[in-house]
Amino acid sequence: MRKLLLIICLLLAACEGDMPASNSTAPTAIIFPTMTPGRVIRGPLPTVVALPLDGGNLSNPATAIALANLPTPTPNYQACPAVNPETVLNENRPSNPREIDDVLLRFLNDGGSAQALEIAVRERWGILGEDGFVRGDLDLTGEGTPEIVLSYDAPQEGGTLLIFGCADGRYLTRYQTALGGDTPPTLINTGDMNVDGRPDLLFAARVCEESCQYVSQLVTWDAPRGRFINLLSGEITSDELPTVEDLDADRVGEIVVRLSNPGTAETGPLRTGFTMYDWNGAVYTRSVTQLNPPRFRIQVVQQADAALASGNTAEAISLYELALNDPSLENWHNDDQPILQSYTQYRLLLAYSDIEDPRRIELHASILQAYPDPATAPVYAELAKTFWNALQVTNNLHSACLEVQDIITARPEALALLNRYGNRSPTYTAANVCPF
Repeated sequence: MRKLLLIICLLLAACEGDMPASNSTAPTAIIFPTMTPGRVIRGPLPTVVALPLDGGNLSNPATAIALANLPTPTPNYQACPAVNPETVLNENRPSNPREIDDVLLRFLNDGGSAQALEIAVRERWGILGEDGFVRGDLDLTGEGTPEIVLSYDAPQEGGTLLIFGCADGRYLTRYQTALGGDTPPTLINTGDMNVDGRPDLLFAARVCEESCQYVSQLVTWDAPRGRFINLLSGEITSDELPTVEDLDADRVGEIVVRLSNPGTAETGPLRTGFTMYDWNGAVYTRSVTQLNPPRFRIQVVQQADAALASGNTAEAISLYELALNDPSLENWHNDDQPILQSYTQYRLLLAYSDIEDPRRIELHASILQAYPDPATAPVYAELAKTFWNALQVTNNLHSACLEVQDIITARPEALALLNRYGNRSPTYTAANVCPF
């Protein structure tokens, strides 16, 4: 019986080896993992491993990439429209700035020259004024053909700078900016300031709101991007036109803003000196501001107030003492001497009290001696006495300041006398006068 079972098993094994080929797993599959743990998908890889962008039967992925990155034609920047002396600019100036740009561009593409354009916009449209211009001699892109640079006063937008350039026989707008104000921008520099082999265009427009200032911009041509780019880390505003100077003798031109205005009745006293903007390899950014010593007493007092507000009590004390003792400091108003004398003593008392300087006792005594009659004492002498008396009771700077601020509410001249130094000076509140 056992022999019979063995024979049957051998016969079945022989039959399994002769199964039809349709039940086999050919062709051999390449195993690759899936995102499901413990699962494997088996299957033949396709013959075509990439789909070409144009739908053709491309089996090489590199072919599809090459087709997707075919070079585009390089514009011919030296081909400009032929000059046509018969081209005439429309007599009527458009009222919309966008329409003005379109008309100017159409004039150039119809064969108008830079010289004809300047005559037309100056005499017919009157948008150049005294400072505006049309320049056709500046090759700002380095492509061999000068661009046309137009500076004019645009309706609704003010001082505007336009740069037109040629490409494939047509003019197009390469750059445009409106700086505001009511005068055309002034060109300050057209040379290579940062020694990178490309000319840079520094220009400014005078903008008058509360006061008049110059707003400056700096641009250069970026060939890889095919456009003009900004080279300033931030807008430069100044009372005077900036200049380009090599102050540190490194062959790179710095933008220098001179601060020579000592101030007016409108602005109040101003610090003189200069600010320098230097090239950091990517943009021009403010590098150094060097101020001359303060000329007026109120400037020292304001600087001391700012130091005390920022927590730099030692610096504040030094400046208050300077304001009290330096005979070379000038008065901005005729009555500055008695007013600022009492205010500076009051502020110095605050600073001494902040660090518990023993000199505060002597200072308080000198204030009492200088102003014995409360009826005729300056308001700041009253603030000093109120602060000191409250501090002796509460031993708390904040509580003492609350008492002082009540006096300021009852006597508003405490703020008015400090807020009369022009629109460039800080504006004081009760919380500023007693900041603890």
